[in-house]
Amino acid sequence: MDNAFFLEQNTAVSRFLNLTYKTLGSTGSVPLQRMEHAYTTMKNIIHQRIDTPAVDVVVLNYVCPRLPESIFQINHVIIGQSESFFEGNGIDIKSCVEVSAKARRRRYMVDGESTLLVFIASKSDLDDVIPSLIALQMEWNKCNILLQGEDLTHTTVDQLASLLQLEVSDMKKLRTLFGENLMDKMRIMQSQSCDFHVQNLEASFCRYRMETETWWNHIKEKVPEIETRPIYFVSSNTHSLINVMSGFAEHVEQEILHFAQRHEEFSDIATHYSSLKGLAKENLLYYLLGQYEADPLLGGNVLERRTTWEEETGILRISSRETLDVPTQIIDLRRLSASSSDERFTQAFSNSDALILNIDYPLGRTSYFILTKIAEHVQKILGIFVIGKAASLMANRGDVLIPSSISDQHTRNIYSFNNSIKTQDVTPFLDIQSNGIWDNQKAVTVLGTMLQNREMLDAFSIEGITDLEMEAGPYLAAVYEITHPKRYPEGKKIFLSSKNFDIGIIHYVSDNPLSQKKLDTGLRIHGVDATYACTRAVLAKVLEKESTSHA
Repeated sequence: MDNAFFLEQNTAVSRFLNLTYKTLGSTGSVPLQRMEHAYTTMKNIIHQRIDTPAVDVVVLNYVCPRLPESIFQINHVIIGQSESFFEGNGIDIKSCVEVSAKARRRRYMVDGESTLLVFIASKSDLDDVIPSLIALQMEWNKCNILLQGEDLTHTTVDQLASLLQLEVSDMKKLRTLFGENLMDKMRIMQSQSCDFHVQNLEASFCRYRMETETWWNHIKEKVPEIETRPIYFVSSNTHSLINVMSGFAEHVEQEILHFAQRHEEFSDIATHYSSLKGLAKENLLYYLLGQYEADPLLGGNVLERRTTWEEETGILRISSRETLDVPTQIIDLRRLSASSSDERFTQAFSNSDALILNIDYPLGRTSYFILTKIAEHVQKILGIFVIGKAASLMANRGDVLIPSSISDQHTRNIYSFNNSIKTQDVTPFLDIQSNGIWDNQKAVTVLGTMLQNREMLDAFSIEGITDLEMEAGPYLAAVYEITHPKRYPEGKKIFLSSKNFDIGIIHYVSDNPLSQKKLDTGLRIHGVDATYACTRAVLAKVLEKESTSHA
């Protein structure tokens, strides 16, 4: 395989990564401005207008939701692994306030002034945070230059677009990004240039494992029997699996529709709902449930009722706010069968002793630490299933990719495995007239979404790669250690198999970086059908295995 695939010959990306790790190895605070040249030279595929004076709205739409909104009051960023670690370095955690980002599950805290604390769960968080901060800093400083001397008091949106050298379509995206706070953000960027200084408190592989142990102990406190009962491990999200298993959405269907009809943003969807049948209708109901649950005017009432309903049916939610930000759900299959009206569950799970352990899929290398920790503690694993979002070099948004080969940029290993999920497992659950399903695909686990350039994507394409994602490689490194008496190797071609558990990895497509389409927009409703098709395909595997084992 071409070494450019694994970065050695992609000098621009390698240089930026090496500079990042070396610079952050300093014990003091370092200015990100010193890394801007290496970042610019990398020419990452998302930050396409980096060399132009015009503001790059695409990259702002990508990075801003992945950083807390308070980033516009920040000039100092401190990176660490835990509250105790921050406190050990003289930081008063009790005086800090928890903040969050819309599109990235990562713990952040602010000190009330100008310092942001970033909690990292693995090296992947560095690969994600640092490029995002640099991109924001560079675009912020473009705005600072373009808006100098302008009186923004009575500036119209059209005038602002002209000042920022934006087309109408880009200005519309910028307005959507910042909403009613648009002019406030512009005034902040006009009034001062951005000069982020970052301090990386010393991180260690052992501490990553320690924090994961803390995460696991919290789960064990809530469900003591988890270490003695067989489990199906699922890495997906916090909604799709429990939506199709709990029956709560169907129970409050009329409430959900009434909510949607009253809100202009969802009224057309509610109208469309009545014309649908089957799975498409169920999927849309689940989507609207998420919006209903998130409505701030309801004050969390729907979530409280939903949580109570789930606990009565055998589904327990476990948060993890004091350590890794990886929420967990434990589904007791036997209890579910006793309370469910779904005949599939009552027939397959009535005699089951198994649990489903579903986690909200973590970022990159954190996947390795989590799965190895679970394997250290549980008695028996019946299946390892990963449902993730991916970019594709050939498929469209909403399509489904099923890999049989994963090339991992972390370890430089190429993993081949017998994926227990095939095209025919997904076909019953997806409209194949509108969406494609491809199995036997070649995937690559990349270090970060902002760490690919055109040269790298061309190398992927030449090698027949169709699937770009961030978790499968670390998960398979963990599978290697579960099935072998030693730590995973590096730079090897490895075939993985297990007689004891199924391995299923399936991805739904969010964008195509080569086409430059939708890189800066979330999936929202456009990924609903594919997400639930993948979820139902995995659930079908669990049903099949349970039905067979208790026949």
